[in-house]
Amino acid sequence: MHRLLRRQIRKHDLQEDELVRLEDFLKSVEEAYFGFDKDLGHLENILEKSSQELYRASQLLKEDIQLKTEENYQTKLQLERVLNNVRNVIFQTNLSGEWIYLNSAWEEVTGYTTSESLNRFYEDFLHFVDEDDRIDISSIIKGEVEHWQKVFRIKTKSGDEKWIDLALRLTRNAEGVADGTIGNIVDVTEQKLSEINLLNAKEKLKKASQAKEVFLSTMSHEIRTPLNGVIGIANIMMMEDHLPGQVENLNTLLFSAEHLLGLINDLIDMNKIEAGKIEFESTEFNFEAMLAGIRKTFSYQAEEKGIRFMIKKDETIPPVLVGDAIRLLQVLTNLIGNAMKFTKEGRITLDIEVYSESEDEILIHFEVIDTGIGIKEENLQKIFERFAQAESDTTRQFGGTGLGLTISKNLLQQQGSCLQLRSTFGKGSTFYFDLPFKKSNRFDAEGPKFMDLQPSYSGMDGFRILVAEDNRVNVMVIERLLEKWNIECVVACNGAEAVRILEEQDFDLILMDIQMPIMDGYTASEVIRSKEGKKFQEIPIIALTASAEITIQKRAKEVGMNDFMSKPFNPVKLYNKLKQFRQQQIESTPSYGQI
Repeated sequence: MHRLLRRQIRKHDLQEDELVRLEDFLKSVEEAYFGFDKDLGHLENILEKSSQELYRASQLLKEDIQLKTEENYQTKLQLERVLNNVRNVIFQTNLSGEWIYLNSAWEEVTGYTTSESLNRFYEDFLHFVDEDDRIDISSIIKGEVEHWQKVFRIKTKSGDEKWIDLALRLTRNAEGVADGTIGNIVDVTEQKLSEINLLNAKEKLKKASQAKEVFLSTMSHEIRTPLNGVIGIANIMMMEDHLPGQVENLNTLLFSAEHLLGLINDLIDMNKIEAGKIEFESTEFNFEAMLAGIRKTFSYQAEEKGIRFMIKKDETIPPVLVGDAIRLLQVLTNLIGNAMKFTKEGRITLDIEVYSESEDEILIHFEVIDTGIGIKEENLQKIFERFAQAESDTTRQFGGTGLGLTISKNLLQQQGSCLQLRSTFGKGSTFYFDLPFKKSNRFDAEGPKFMDLQPSYSGMDGFRILVAEDNRVNVMVIERLLEKWNIECVVACNGAEAVRILEEQDFDLILMDIQMPIMDGYTASEVIRSKEGKKFQEIPIIALTASAEITIQKRAKEVGMNDFMSKPFNPVKLYNKLKQFRQQQIESTPSYGQI
């Protein structure tokens, strides 16, 4: 019998007869008790298994939490190590501007420890050298500015000055509410000092360049002024009757003076190139006229040396081109002049061919070929260097600064071209380059002006010139030359006197020196052009100067001058220029029937 049923029978003290009567009932109850025990055991087994599983899950969760905690700790530790090994300062502030995080780089940059800085206001540690650099953190905290960055100087704890690059931005919480700032500080002291040193070096270089320009200009003026007297007097003596043997002496004197002038001009041109003050123009010019002038100029020199000079030109090249005629002429003159210097026998050829062309443009190939001394292969590049000659004795034997080729190379480079060379030592050299030009629809245009090498010195009777010049040697040279050309002149020793004389008398032209006492040539020209009347507005004014300043020609044009001549001037060139203006006046004067 089931224990629980037996307990209930004893509890209720049932008799034997009652037990017999209830036998079937009691059996059913007993079976129910046994069934309950069985179900209870089953439930206990299930609960036991569930409990064990829960325990195991609990243990696994506990282990996982411990692992995650350890991983988080290690990650935090690793991140802290990384941040503390970063050379830049990483920081975080709250909305009050107090440091709430600083890595160890803070101490290296500012000298303050993180422990003494945390939870303190940022301005207690960032001591600004310049008040203008002060960070307006309030505008960032208010959300008016999202980020801020600036390079400025601070004073460290030790009092040293450092340059820092500080960048910060506003941070917001999950709800989007501003809760502080985060940023970084980079020590850029070395970089900034290098930058400052570089700027100082550039400024010193600029001042040195300006000083060099002033020096060259001053020295050029001081050398050109007496040279003008030497060359002028020598030319005047060449025009007069001389004793036997004097011609050779005068030629030697002129050659030496003009050689010195050439050296000065090369130095001035090189200085302009180095200063980046060479300007190129694009105008129509008569290419045929340019070549005719080159032929006339160098044929005479070649004849004197007993060599041939010839120009071979592609007949398909248009007579009028668009480009910088002056610079092209300078390059060709340098190259042909160089060939003349080093060619004792044979010939020099300027060969010009079309390289390619389109409807609007033409690319022209230029070659200057000589049968001179040639250049050794190891010296081919050296000769393009400043002041360089192919051989050490070349300067002694042939003279020159070694700047002509350098100037030509630079002029071509600035126009997108390249001066190249082929040479065989003892047989000759070929300098060549390609240069593009625009085509012109015209068949005539002005070319670069070439002077008549043997003018007639006639047709100047009645021409009256006002000469404004303060140097008495220059005055004497000009007076003697004008006298030989039957030109009447009146001399003014400064600009103010020139203006006064012009008000009182009539002249056909003014030769105006630039640098004069009391009133310089610029001012005098401005005063003249400011006066009313045809006399003051139309009289030609030619500027005369021994200065090498780059801006002189531009300034002369601005004040109303018509032309420009450098001292020392070639008498033939001066005469040709005066005759040109004389001819213009004759052509513009109406004849009797036109009045």
